[in-house]
Amino acid sequence: MCKYIPIVAIALTLSTSVFGQVNKNDDQEELYAFNNDTVKNKKGETLKEVIIISQQQKTIVKSGKANIKPLDLPQASMVIGKETIKQQQILRLSEALKNANGIYVSGASNASGNNQEELGSRGFTFSGGNTFKNGVRINGSIIPEASSLESIEILKGSSALLYGNVAPGGILNLITKKPRFDHGGELSFRATEYNFFKPTVDVYGAVNNSNTVAYRFISSYEQGNSFRDDVQTKRIYFNPSFLLDISAKTNIIIEADYTKDNRTPDFGLATIDYEVIELPRNAFLGFNWGKFDSEQVGFTTTINHDLSKNWQLKGLFSYQGYNTNLLSSLRPNATNLVQSNGDWTRGVQKTDTEQDYNLVEADLNGTFKTGKIKHTLLFGADADQSNTTTLAYKNIVWFDKINIYNPQVSFDKNPIYTNADIPSMEKNTNALANVKRAGVYFQDLIEVTQKVKVLAGLRYSYLENTTNTLTYSTSATVETKTNDNIVSPKLGVVFQPTKTNSVFASYSDSFVLNTGTDINLKALPHSTINQYELGVKNEFFKGHLVANVTTYLIDYSNLAQTDFSNGNTNTNIKELAGAYQSKGVEVDITSQHKGLKLIAGYSFNETQYTKSNIYDKGTHLRFSPKHTANASAFYTFEKSKLKGLELGLQSTYIGERLGGRLKPNNASTPAELARKPIPVDGFLQFDASVGYAIKNFTIRAKLANLGNVVSYYVYDDNTVTPIAPRMLTTTLSYKF
Repeated sequence: MCKYIPIVAIALTLSTSVFGQVNKNDDQEELYAFNNDTVKNKKGETLKEVIIISQQQKTIVKSGKANIKPLDLPQASMVIGKETIKQQQILRLSEALKNANGIYVSGASNASGNNQEELGSRGFTFSGGNTFKNGVRINGSIIPEASSLESIEILKGSSALLYGNVAPGGILNLITKKPRFDHGGELSFRATEYNFFKPTVDVYGAVNNSNTVAYRFISSYEQGNSFRDDVQTKRIYFNPSFLLDISAKTNIIIEADYTKDNRTPDFGLATIDYEVIELPRNAFLGFNWGKFDSEQVGFTTTINHDLSKNWQLKGLFSYQGYNTNLLSSLRPNATNLVQSNGDWTRGVQKTDTEQDYNLVEADLNGTFKTGKIKHTLLFGADADQSNTTTLAYKNIVWFDKINIYNPQVSFDKNPIYTNADIPSMEKNTNALANVKRAGVYFQDLIEVTQKVKVLAGLRYSYLENTTNTLTYSTSATVETKTNDNIVSPKLGVVFQPTKTNSVFASYSDSFVLNTGTDINLKALPHSTINQYELGVKNEFFKGHLVANVTTYLIDYSNLAQTDFSNGNTNTNIKELAGAYQSKGVEVDITSQHKGLKLIAGYSFNETQYTKSNIYDKGTHLRFSPKHTANASAFYTFEKSKLKGLELGLQSTYIGERLGGRLKPNNASTPAELARKPIPVDGFLQFDASVGYAIKNFTIRAKLANLGNVVSYYVYDDNTVTPIAPRMLTTTLSYKF
C-alpha cells in the first residue's frame, strides 16, 4: 500500500475544496435543539433560515446518536447537504454519493434489474440493513425517494455498537426535511430526455398560526422512459410530517411516507464466455410485459425531552410495511448461457414479497464531570422485529429464444406457451421469516484533558431468526431457527493538538450471522469482523478549508465457507475456514470561499482473501474498485451583474473492478469449471451544471456524462448494466 502514499500526498497538495456549507455565525448553531431541524430555537422563538455551509466538519452526525462533534469522533464521517442535493439535481442516492470518496455501486445480484441501488464502501455492501432514514433501518428493496431529503449522512466503518447487525463498511442515514413554523414552500418541475418528468411540491408552516404545531407536506410524481428501450418508470410519493412543541422541554415529531413505484425490470446486457458484449446501450433483452411493482408505507414518531440542561431523552417508535411483485425474464446467463452466436434462451421468474417491520428505541444523552474530567454519555436500548413472506414461483427455464444482436425478434417459442403472451406461473415455495433483534448499549466520550479524549462503548445484542418454508409440490414445511448473543465493543482515542486539528485511532468490531450448519448439523455461530482505523481531521482558515485523511484495516477472520471434508458437496454444510482483509486510505479535502464551493476526495481499497479452502490466498474479491476519486466545483455569483448565476463542474472516477464469478479451486461441475472473473475498465465521468436564480424563481440545467463515456457495472450473476449516456436534465422551481 506504500506505493499509493504519493497519490495521497499529491491529492492533499493539489486539492482546495469544500463540502457543503459552514455556519455564517458559529454561535447561532448552538440555538438549535439537537434532534429538531425546525426553524425554532429552544426558547420557542422563530428564527430566520440559517444556511449551513460546512456540513462535513461542523455538523454533528445524527446517526452517531450522541452529541459528539466530528473532530471528537474517532471515525470518518461525511454529510451531503441540501444545497449540494439541489445544485446537482439529485434523483437517486448513487448520484448524491458521487460526492463521497470510496462509495461505489456494488455488484450484488439482487441489485441488478433497475429496481434497487446496491452501494458499497471499504469492500462491503451497504445493503438494506445498512441504510437508515432518520435513524430507522429501511428496506433496500425499493429505491429511496430523494425529493424529501434534507441531507445524507455517511458514517464509515463499523457502527455495530449503535445499530447491532450492520456491515462494517459503513452506514447511510437519510435525513428528511422537517416541519417549520414560518410559512412557505417550493414548487418544482424536473424534465429529462426520454420523456421523463417529475413535479414536486413542498409546503410548510404553523397550523392555524399556532406556536406549538407545525407541519410539512412533500409530494412528488415521476413518470418517463429510460435510455434503455422499453424500460419505463412511474412513481408517486407522499411525505407528511408534524411537529408538536409540547413545552420548552418537550417536542414530538410525527412523520409518514408512502411510495408506490412501478417500473420495468431491466437486467441489462449480456456476456458471452464471461466477456462483456458491447451491444448498443439501449438494447433491451427482457420482456416488455415484465413488471416490478412495489409499495411502501412508513410511520415514525420521535419524542425529544430535556430532562435538564445537560440531559436529554429521546424515544423513537417506527413501523414500515412494503410489498413487491416481480415478473420478468431470468437474469442473463443465470440459467441459460448466451451462445457464441448470440442466441439466448429466455426464461421467466416471478416472486411476491411482503414485510412488516417495527422498531422501538430509547436514548439518554448527557454530560457530567467527575472531578476535572468531562463525560459525554450515551445510554440506549432498541428492539425491532420483522415478518417477511416470500412467495417464489417455479422458474420457466425455456419460454422463448432471441438473438441478443436482434432482441426485438422472438423465435422458437416453447410450444407449451404458444398462445400465452404472459405465462401463468406455478407456486414453488412460501417462506415466512421472523427476525427479532434487541440490544442495550452505552458509550462515553471521556475528556481526560482538553487535548486527549477517549471514546469507549459496549453493546449487547440478541438476535433470533426463524424461517418456515412450505414447498407446494410436497406440502412439506421445514423450520430453521437460529439465535445469537453477541457483545460488540468500541474503543477510540483522540488527540487534539489544537482546537481545529485532531488525530484519532480506534478499534471496533461487527458481526455477520451465518446460515447453514457445521458437519455435525449444528447451527453455525456468527462471524466477527475486527476493524482498526487511524485518521487525521483538520480545519484551516476558520473552517473554510477542511482536510481529512483516514486509513483502515478490516479483518474478516472467520468467514463461513462450504466444508468439503469427507467428499461433502452440500453447500449448506459449512465451516469457519475462510478469512479476508480490506485495507485502504481515504482523503477528503473540502473548502468554501465566498461563492466558490469545492468538493474533492480519493480512496484506495484492497480487499483480498488471506485464507480460504476455495480460493487462493491473495485472490481479490469482486465488485470493489481499488481506486475511486471525486471532485466538483460550484461557483455562485453574489454581487456582480451576474448575481444569481451558478456554474458547476463535477467529476467522478471509478477504477477497474471485477465482476462475474470466481472459479473455485475444487470446481467439478461444467458451470463451475467455466467460471471466469470479468474485469471492467475504470471510467472518468464529467457532469456540467448551470443555474440562475431571480427573485423566487430558479432554473437549473445539468448535462451528465459530458464525454458520453461507455462503461458497465457487472453483477454477481453476470448481469451487465451500462452507465447512462450523455443526458440533459432541467429543473424549474418557484419558492414562496
